Amino acid sequence: MSVSDTPKSASIAQARPQAPARRTAHEKSDATHSRWFLRPGARPGTGVRLFCFPCAGYGAAMYRQWINAHLGELDIYPVQTPGRGTRLSEPAVASLPDLVARLVPVIAPLTDRPYAFFGHSFGAVLAAFTCAALIRSGHPAPAHLFLSARQPPNRRGPVPPLSHLSDADFITEINNRYGGIPAQILDEPDILALLLPALRADIRALEDLEGHQILSLPVPITAYGGQSDAIVSPELMDSWQHWTSAGYRRRLFEGGHFFIESQRDALLKDMSETLAQSKTDYLRWRQPA
Repeated sequence: MSVSDTPKSASIAQARPQAPARRTAHEKSDATHSRWFLRPGARPGTGVRLFCFPCAGYGAAMYRQWINAHLGELDIYPVQTPGRGTRLSEPAVASLPDLVARLVPVIAPLTDRPYAFFGHSFGAVLAAFTCAALIRSGHPAPAHLFLSARQPPNRRGPVPPLSHLSDADFITEINNRYGGIPAQILDEPDILALLLPALRADIRALEDLEGHQILSLPVPITAYGGQSDAIVSPELMDSWQHWTSAGYRRRLFEGGHFFIESQRDALLKDMSETLAQSKTDYLRWRQPA
């Protein structure tokens, strides 16, 4: 495992948000139990709320084993977007700005205490844009952004678009690039047909954003990657340093694009330790000027 830290000095205190409207206990409860979050068996926690955004085509279930990890330090909220998992009957959203617009009012009531975002691949971009939209809306910013296995949209990737391909070619190319579709799903055409619309929608949303301008966020960013990821290089990930005015670092783990499966414990430990300091900074930042 290798670690590379790229400092970029600035203070999160440079940009204080407007005071958010007070939320009632009922509003918070509704948000916690929203269909946008999948938290079976979650125990009450007082740690930093960590909203986890899934990769393309996946649902919140990819974070199921995270839910009660580091209880008291992390309060995990796996995000369930339309078109997958428990929301399979809903149409997937093929526009990232539209998806963000629907997420903001759901997450906003839960920004009443320190929170952070983790996003893997497609989820990294979704997390960054949701962060920007919350700040624009006058809500407190996340204490930290953890962005995994994806470069920002202002940097074009090394591979061509694929959303226009036929189903067969699309599936083949996804597996060649990322190895993201389990063999048991590939062997079940009916199940695969149910999952493809969400995967296509997410890939199309990413492709439509390519070339987007840099957004300057007053939030520290940590970029995570797999040492053997053949698509997303450390150099590409380091482009996230231009998206923050509050500090940047990169950490690489053993593994490929889906390193988060084999490195789950080390990844959660790193986030927990990072947020232990970020929580202190965040609470100081929330104090009136």
